[in-house]
Amino acid sequence: MNFQEFRNVFHTQKIFSTGDIAKVWTNFNYVNLVNWQEKGYLIKLRNTWYAFPDTLKTEADLYFLANRLRQPSYVSLETALRFFNWIPESVFSITSVTTAKPAEWRTPVGHFTYRSLQSRLFFGYQPVEGEGAAFNIADPEKTLLDLLYFYPRLTEAPDFKSLRLNQEEIATRLDLSRLDNYLVLIASPTLESRWRNLQKFLAL
Repeated sequence: MNFQEFRNVFHTQKIFSTGDIAKVWTNFNYVNLVNWQEKGYLIKLRNTWYAFPDTLKTEADLYFLANRLRQPSYVSLETALRFFNWIPESVFSITSVTTAKPAEWRTPVGHFTYRSLQSRLFFGYQPVEGEGAAFNIADPEKTLLDLLYFYPRLTEAPDFKSLRLNQEEIATRLDLSRLDNYLVLIASPTLESRWRNLQKFLAL
């Protein structure tokens, strides 16, 4: 098989797996993948996942990739804070939340981190149509609760100040009623107490 024939089939996909290839060609010679990587025609992302070098260009592409590499998952924590323009810094790693085991992977296109939580807490995310790719990301309310959940050291005003949160942006986007509903579902007095401290700090 020549590469152009292969590309004609998969060029519309952001990423694809060996399982996807097997559905098209049951007798595919996987040595081709190694050869095409050596020639720079393909990028191996992780294990069975591949992409063409020119398909993962935007942040939306990378968020989409984060969703696919670990399923189920949604983008959250520092990455979501930056997405909502709630922190000034760029983030080094794309951080997601999953019900699977935690993981950290470095790939040719980015660094991906996954934090694990219970299935009953896996909610509060939304589908977003990004620039050429759709992905799941925590909604604003769950972003803050995930942050408090995974960083129990965040308890008082000095801790919150270190985050350099954009208070005006948060006040504009946050739905306090929805967040309170989430607290009922989570049912953690400790987390709720820390949220009330953050709420006071943000003057919400």
